[in-house]
Formats: sequence, C-alpha cells, structure tokens
Amino acid sequence: MNARPALPPSRRAGPKPSFGRVRVGVYGRVMMSVAEGPFDAELMAATRRAIALAGKRLPADRRFADLLEIRGSLQMDSDALGALRASIDSFASRGITALSTVFLVRPGIPGIERLPALMDIWRASRPVRRADSFESAWALVNADLAAAGLPTQEPPPVR
Repeated sequence: MNARPALPPSRRAGPKPSFGRVRVGVYGRVMMSVAEGPFDAELMAATRRAIALAGKRLPADRRFADLLEIRGSLQMDSDALGALRASIDSFASRGITALSTVFLVRPGIPGIERLPALMDIWRASRPVRRADSFESAWALVNADLAAAGLPTQEPPPVR
C-alpha cells in the first residue's frame, strides 16, 4: 500500500479546442481584417477589441472602406454568430461604420454556404459585396472610396 496521500484531480481545464484568429489593420482609409476560422464567441470578442483599437487609427472624419478577408473556414457556432451581430451593431451605434464592406472569400472554403447570412449582418448598415481575389477586392474598395469622393489607397506592401 502506498503511504502517500492521493493528489486531488487537477483543476486546470484541459486544452481548449483551437479556433481561428484575426488581424486588423488600417491602411489610409481602408480597414482591413483577415479572419481565419472556425469562429467561436471568444474569437468574436477578440475581434471586437481589435476593431476598436484599429478604429482609433481611422481618419478623423471616420470615412473609410472595409475589406474583410475570411480564410480557412466560415464555420461558426451560434454563440459566435450572436456575438458578431452584437459587435457590428455596437460599432454602428458608435459611428464606426464603413462606407462599404468587401468580403474576400475564396470559393470552396468549409462553411461557405453561411456567407450570405454573414453578409446580411453587415448589409444592415452599409453596402456589401464579395470578391474572390485580393486584387478584385482592393479594386472594389477603391471604387467605393472614389464614389464617395475620397482618395483611393495603395494596397499594403505585404499581405
């Protein structure tokens, strides 16, 4: 028989399943986000914080275009969808609303059938379009800037 007392079970949670990540940057009058799914509510909360920080680098007049590239997967649980909708509504209520949003989504990624529903979340506050290459997405962003009487922007040097 072992004289040592048994240790209580570890209170540490096991490793959490890995979800995606997001990067947000501002290039002149373009807020560009690269989101890699799948998505959960925690990632949506992190995205909200990243957009709030990036929003501080927008032009003072708050006139900008939005380019959102989705990579990896569009899979999203119901909590993530609710958090996403709340984030977009929150930014719109604070005046951080793009002139337009261009979704860059390449064909064939898992969950692509959800794209129209996701685009509808943004469509409530601005025009929304889709592109399937970076070059065509950036061209749409520049067309929207020009239509608003704003200068077009050069794409970021390294993506």
